[in-house]
Amino acid sequence: MVKQFSPEFLAALEMGLQLSPRERMAMIEELAASFREESAWELAEPPIDDEKIAALMQIEPLPPAEVIALGLLGTWADMEIEDGAEWVNEQKRKRKERRDSKW
Repeated sequence: MVKQFSPEFLAALEMGLQLSPRERMAMIEELAASFREESAWELAEPPIDDEKIAALMQIEPLPPAEVIALGLLGTWADMEIEDGAEWVNEQKRKRKERRDSKW
């Protein structure tokens, strides 16, 4: 497979090849570090294939006794939540803050 690179990449490569071996090694280390940081989120979980998605889509209802045992009964008020939409938006905000703080 022949790879085609952008003109920017080829220009950066040409300039990089003019550096001393020590500078090239430093550049490689910096590039690798930036790749790890940028890719950490993407590489955290492998992509889900069609088979896994199909398995996740299977609905298997729980028997009533198990629903009760797991404590899956109640309302927003039982969880001391006055406004469900507000609670959901707050959860999204917290999740975004956690995600952004990792970067």
